Amino acid sequence: MLASWTADMWSPIINLFSFIPSYGFMIIVFTICLKIILSPLDYWQKKVSRSSMMKQQKLQPEIAKLQKKYGQNTQMLNQKTMELYKREGYNVIGSCLSMFVNLALTLFIFFTLFTGLQGISQEKTYKQYLELEQSYNTVFYEEFRAQYGLTALEDNSDINEKLNELINSQITTAQNALIEDGVEEPTEAQILAKARDLVFTTVIQDIVSNAQDSAAQKYEEIKDNWLWIDNIWRPDTYVSGYPAYNDFKSMANINGQLGENEARKSEITQNYDIVTAKIQGAYSSWNGYFILVVLAGVVTYLSFVITQMTSSKKKKEQELKQTPPELQQNQKQNQMQGATKIMKFIMPVIMIIFTISYSAAFALYIVTNSLMSLIISFISLKIMEKFEKNGKNTNKKTKKVEYSR
Repeated sequence: MLASWTADMWSPIINLFSFIPSYGFMIIVFTICLKIILSPLDYWQKKVSRSSMMKQQKLQPEIAKLQKKYGQNTQMLNQKTMELYKREGYNVIGSCLSMFVNLALTLFIFFTLFTGLQGISQEKTYKQYLELEQSYNTVFYEEFRAQYGLTALEDNSDINEKLNELINSQITTAQNALIEDGVEEPTEAQILAKARDLVFTTVIQDIVSNAQDSAAQKYEEIKDNWLWIDNIWRPDTYVSGYPAYNDFKSMANINGQLGENEARKSEITQNYDIVTAKIQGAYSSWNGYFILVVLAGVVTYLSFVITQMTSSKKKKEQELKQTPPELQQNQKQNQMQGATKIMKFIMPVIMIIFTISYSAAFALYIVTNSLMSLIISFISLKIMEKFEKNGKNTNKKTKKVEYSR
């Protein structure tokens, strides 16, 4: 339900870049554009935080005096500190609010896009199979009718009738084969399944092979690959490039796609491995080489570090997080520093888990988003430093003019 809703939200936006032939590059360009659009908000948050930090540093001498004077009276210390903040125009909540707004929007985009790409993946995987099935059936029906001299019927009842006849002719052979395989008392369902398998692998083997060739050729035309990745809807790992039925059932969300249409579900279950046999064979090796997985971890870590650097060094970053004086004790500082260090490693690990567990399409978003965050953070820092430098130069000139007077 959520995947469907978010897919409906994000799919039209991503499809604005449909002029790009590769869906992988579509996601990359979409992510870059999204980050550029949101960069003013990111810059605003960093500017507010940096301004708050510098203001806090400026007030530190005064706060130190208050701590020395009222250190034993916490209530009075808080009161005097708040009066100092008010007098100097320092808003404790300001930087927290900007950080909260930016974080809330970032999380909203991350999780809705995550579920949205899942929904897009399900829809594309299912529709892709329908195209393969249609390509397979076109050749199969044509050659089957030609071989058995059947008259084409719109509902294909002629083919189904002939197939049932062929399957029934293999019942005894199928039963004997199952017994030879160690099944002492094969059920009717097992016998029918084996008889059907014998028909497709022996009696009409050439017809099936030609139809599978047609499906394989069709897949080469419609597959969503990207550079070293065979299928962007599969993870950039050791998994096969094209899914077997159990993986396909989950990837395409068959139950959600077909609802209560049990007949169609059964048809896909029976035919999937036959239709895609040669595709699965061609893409049985690794879908990727963990490159996006490694990049997601490394770039997320670097992005996290650069984001902290926008507030300058660790000590300054720590001062930004300290608000009431009573929280500025050594023990609290150590706890905060420990939490910050832990987050530097937790976030990359989380990103690695996402890229291993879900599609390479989402991994492309994670890596591109992290790279853009790193670049934007670096540019934002340089812009802020330039403005601060210009501001200091202006103040110096003003003081010189006043002195000359």
